[in-house]
Amino acid sequence: MKKTLLVALLPWFLSAFVSAAEVTDKSASVEVGKHVTANMDAMSMILSLLMVLAVIVVSAIILKRFQSVQQSFNGLKIVTSLHLGAKEKLVVVQSGDKQLLLGVTAQQITLLETLEQPLVVGQDKPFDFSQSIAKLLKQKTLKGYEQQNDK
Repeated sequence: MKKTLLVALLPWFLSAFVSAAEVTDKSASVEVGKHVTANMDAMSMILSLLMVLAVIVVSAIILKRFQSVQQSFNGLKIVTSLHLGAKEKLVVVQSGDKQLLLGVTAQQITLLETLEQPLVVGQDKPFDFSQSIAKLLKQKTLKGYEQQNDK
């Protein structure tokens, strides 16, 4: 019975394989996605990706540069900080009526001085992003102009 069933189904299997091969031959001549890649070659796609990455990096640098430091925790307040390097900074911390100047590194925090006269924390003036960008661009163009004149 198994042989008769196999013999009966064999032509059906063969015809299925032959028709599948014919379909793949016909579909091979069809160009799928031709309209998608017509206007976009590999170089323009890479340039677009690099532009997006550049915008992300520049945005991160600008946000980091103009980020204000005002943090408070259980009566302690960071008055101001000055970054000296990648992992080093000076921090003025207020505890009650005392202000402490701390040196902060990746390994330790050191008390440098207790300030006799506390730093006056100025009123936070509204941040004008357009003026900051204009100032940054002016500095860059002046540096570029000076470098051209030095040559």
